[in-house]
Amino acid sequence: MDCLDALITGACLHLLEKDNLDSKPNRKQELFEAQSTDDKYKFLRQIAKDILDRYVNLNPDLRRFEEKVQELDVQSQQIKDMFDHRLQKYICVSCEKQYKKVGHLKRHLKEKHLWDFTETETEEEEKPYRISLYRASLMKCLLLLKDTNDGYNMGDGDRIMINAKFQMLLSGVCNHTKYQIWLFRFLAYYHCILSPRDAHEYKWNCTSNLSGGTGHNILNDNLVEIMVHRLKEKLRTQGANVTYESARKAALSLQVQDQIKQNAMHEIALKPKGITRTEPSKKTDVELIIDQFKKAEIFDCVPGRQFHAFSSFQDLFSRVKDVELHKWIQSQLKEALSYEIV
Repeated sequence: MDCLDALITGACLHLLEKDNLDSKPNRKQELFEAQSTDDKYKFLRQIAKDILDRYVNLNPDLRRFEEKVQELDVQSQQIKDMFDHRLQKYICVSCEKQYKKVGHLKRHLKEKHLWDFTETETEEEEKPYRISLYRASLMKCLLLLKDTNDGYNMGDGDRIMINAKFQMLLSGVCNHTKYQIWLFRFLAYYHCILSPRDAHEYKWNCTSNLSGGTGHNILNDNLVEIMVHRLKEKLRTQGANVTYESARKAALSLQVQDQIKQNAMHEIALKPKGITRTEPSKKTDVELIIDQFKKAEIFDCVPGRQFHAFSSFQDLFSRVKDVELHKWIQSQLKEALSYEIV
């Protein structure tokens, strides 16, 4: 997160042509303090948008990717409609030729009826901005991580659900198959499998709050780990006397005991024990990182410049192969429907 803060701050300094955090920017709004809250918000929002457009969103492949996948969906549905369940064959709607396998039908449609079954196309620039792409990809991933963590801390189901789509794409690119399947199932349960009521509960009950207050939510998985750790401590005190029945009673009584403890502490106005520390300032660390960024000139777009260790670096989202991803989603969707709905 310190690196992300330095990247964002450094990009802002480069955009506003500032030498350091204390110098004056080239873009400023006169009488800023006297402006209304809406005007201040619009001014800052525009700067943030310029940072995203100039330093983060260098690759427009996501919009093209969405359009390509929509085309693949239409083609896939058209081919499914050609299947005759009585004959157990695919029948071409144009010439009524019959095929047993979908591959033979696709070849016929491509050769005889000029259907376009193009594979994923990757366009390479002659002199790509490799370092800029590396910086932009790093900022994308760090911003996604920060926003996801903040979404879970705030219990924001909307952000959690939206970010899961990007996380699923990145998991596929990095070959984290189990995470990719889990995220797909997470989205499938919400959009397709569960009833509207259950989907709403599923979306907004991803987190739990143990201490109260805004921004103090934790993942339900983390809550389970905490409860398991506390259960193990209770069983450890029983020593050789532990049995299945005693473990069961301890597990069932954990939540009740915690509630009694919280009520007693509230009644006697006792603050929970803990070491309170003043949050350290990281301004010095961020400034040191920004100085290194300036020396490397990572915010300047220089054609052909690249890292030796990443000579052929590509933006992470541009590595997503739309045809392969569409096939994978179709197979996962078929499996989910067969187990959960049929």
